[in-house]
Amino acid sequence: MNDAALRLSSTQFFILILAVFGATSYFLYPYLVLHSTEGSYWMPILTGVLVGVLGAKTFSGLMALHPGLDAFAVLRRTLGLPGLLLFALPFAWHVWRAMVMIARAHAEIISMTILHATPLWALHCIVFVAMFLAAGGIASIVRAAAVFIVVGIPVTVGLTLLGFSDLDFTLHEPWDPGHLSFLDSRAFYSSSYVWVGFLYLSSCGQHARRPDRLWLPYTAAAACFLPVMFGTVYLPVLTFGPAFSKVLAFPFLTKMDSISHYWLIVENLTAVFISAAILFVILTLSLMMHSLVAALRAILPFLPARPAYAIVGIGTYVSALLIPSWDWIEKGVWLETPVRLYLLALPPLVLLLARLAKGRGARA
Repeated sequence: MNDAALRLSSTQFFILILAVFGATSYFLYPYLVLHSTEGSYWMPILTGVLVGVLGAKTFSGLMALHPGLDAFAVLRRTLGLPGLLLFALPFAWHVWRAMVMIARAHAEIISMTILHATPLWALHCIVFVAMFLAAGGIASIVRAAAVFIVVGIPVTVGLTLLGFSDLDFTLHEPWDPGHLSFLDSRAFYSSSYVWVGFLYLSSCGQHARRPDRLWLPYTAAAACFLPVMFGTVYLPVLTFGPAFSKVLAFPFLTKMDSISHYWLIVENLTAVFISAAILFVILTLSLMMHSLVAALRAILPFLPARPAYAIVGIGTYVSALLIPSWDWIEKGVWLETPVRLYLLALPPLVLLLARLAKGRGARA
């Protein structure tokens, strides 16, 4: 089917967002939440969800200004070329950085846990799998998402449920009401990378039947994934205790390693879990590449699509290889936070300017 004529249903948007949550929430996110507060971990988790839903709502309002156009065309029609550049340039920078860090982070995790002897240059080849998927257009991404979700969600959710078998619910600290001290923590703001998945739909506005309702699939995906998000944080805490969980680089993966039942056929559950999560990573990288190429072609209309995908894919692969250490990834997530928050704040500002302009036009 020609992508230009493609119309995506709410269910298909829901699946895409679910894949983004699956790719971003299992590894670094628990570490950041645990370091954002001394207790009451549910508070930064729920606050992040609410901010994400609010951001998705205003983003949908932006897309609804001109139905049938993607976010870049909407910005250009609303605010002209300066408006487009104010969104597309930081968006392209953010998406490229996010792709690089996601690719390198998951390559590091695979190398540390299951493929110790495999060189990083080989593990980074998932970038090219995502590149070929993205080059097939949003229709190819959606078809792959439907298959990957059917495989990945049952495995990851099932393994998460297995983690409930040896918890110590006498550890009351994580459930205390607590306070809003996490708002002063940079770890909390770094964790916002999980909740901005709706931004990767910037290139999909023309495929939405009702752009003003795009926030509903996001909200449904966040609500469905919220118990899993709680599990990634609370399962390690209720197994090892808050203090020990904080010193772990990958609290949830360590929890997976601790699961042991005589009736389990597969001994290395961590390997199964990571393998399923990689499906989400490929989908998320392909969606990011699709949106990044759309941003580049909005700025440079003469740029052909296929060379653009090749440039983005090769650039991401090389950049990921150049990252020197895991500490650099953690710092990179934090340093990217101002751009991420700017992109969250821009849609409501554009909506306000559009309404003010409409009001002045009506009075004239």
